[in-house]
Amino acid sequence: MATSEPTLYEVLGVASDADPAEIKAAFRRRARKMHPDVAGEEMTSFFLLLQHAHEVLSEPGRRAEYDRSLRGGVPYSSSPSPEPEAKAEPTGEEPPGAWGERIPEDAYGGPLPREGHDISRMPWLSTFEGVERSSAKITHAGLRWWQTALMGAGGLVLLLVSYLLSPLALLLLPGLLWAALRIWWIRRVPEIVCVLLLSWAVLSGAATTLVAVVQGQPWQWPALGSVGSLLGIFVALWAVYDLAVREPLRARRRDIPGGFSWGEPGQNLTDGQGRFSLDATIDGIEGERLTAAEIAWFLGAIPGVRLVNSIEFPGARSGADVDHAVVCGDKVAFIDSKAWKPGQYAMVSGQDAIRVGTSGAWDYRPAHMPSAVRLYQALLAKHRLRSVAVRGYIVVHPKSQVEPLRLSNDNGDGLVRLVTAQELVTELGAWFTEDDEHARSVNRRLLTFLLRSAG
Repeated sequence: MATSEPTLYEVLGVASDADPAEIKAAFRRRARKMHPDVAGEEMTSFFLLLQHAHEVLSEPGRRAEYDRSLRGGVPYSSSPSPEPEAKAEPTGEEPPGAWGERIPEDAYGGPLPREGHDISRMPWLSTFEGVERSSAKITHAGLRWWQTALMGAGGLVLLLVSYLLSPLALLLLPGLLWAALRIWWIRRVPEIVCVLLLSWAVLSGAATTLVAVVQGQPWQWPALGSVGSLLGIFVALWAVYDLAVREPLRARRRDIPGGFSWGEPGQNLTDGQGRFSLDATIDGIEGERLTAAEIAWFLGAIPGVRLVNSIEFPGARSGADVDHAVVCGDKVAFIDSKAWKPGQYAMVSGQDAIRVGTSGAWDYRPAHMPSAVRLYQALLAKHRLRSVAVRGYIVVHPKSQVEPLRLSNDNGDGLVRLVTAQELVTELGAWFTEDDEHARSVNRRLLTFLLRSAG
């Protein structure tokens, strides 16, 4: 292709055989330096060309066509197509996504417009560039299997010794019953029953010791045997419970380092046609798919970030669900995805509703997220996760970028925020990377809690 213009590879500063990861990294490095907010408005034309080069070379079909043009085939213009909405700065009247980096089509190829993101506001992309997700530290991981097995073996030895010291075989029966109920407790058997049975075992041991004292027999051996039996039963059966019941319910250690997301976006809407119209169901599924793709593309660079899709909140009678939970360290954001027509939307304080329209003519749409977030805060505290910080979001994807989308949180209580995809990514990235150690860690107990809530 005989031309004085630089090739798209030269615009990005990569070789013609660069792989997708190199192209992505090169674009982000140059975009941070050449963004009009940083380099000035005179760099607008070059930034648009840079964005165009990234879009072409990130999509295999368009890249192959461009490579053929370089070899003398069909001419291919290296200039971006004129876009009426492309300006140096997005204004308040422009639709969201008219500016910045978009996720590639192979990440999301659905009907919703892929919104633009200002990557100059994403410093974590450079901070964690080249850092492998598998380097994340797993916290609250629990005992290793060999530690649990060793504890169980020690308990069995202690049980045998204590049994030989004192013929208190009757203690085995309440101990086994207690263990069975302790295992069944995850099915909401009242814990008080387990406590009462264990108390009965303790009292029976004390009674045996008292009888020995009254009869003038040595009481030391019965007492020692009672304590040993109780301790042995507790340790041994807790080890069995930990291995057989708790461990399978945890997020598997080997899946956490390399894994990023669990569950399918829109999974809980596959049967939604009974409650929603076909169009509403499709919009909901596509909104969830786009949100998951945006999170993976822009927040996946943070080592500790993990995504769980399609989770439920136990106890809710409405049949509603939470579309996504993004976890990083001891922080979690619950997200509901919407695909709506451009317009004006506002949170309403103290209500599970969103106001649609202006003061002249408005309507209300139900929004269960405030109640869902409050419920999850209570559940996290109940499951020994009281220190986990919680945020709630409703992300709105416009079904068209022709008209502006206006979101307001002025009348909300701050528990749940109404945001665009760009605002969601920017806020979560800044929040997750406030502490470098947390940004590089995965709380296994928190991730397990979310996975158990998945639909």
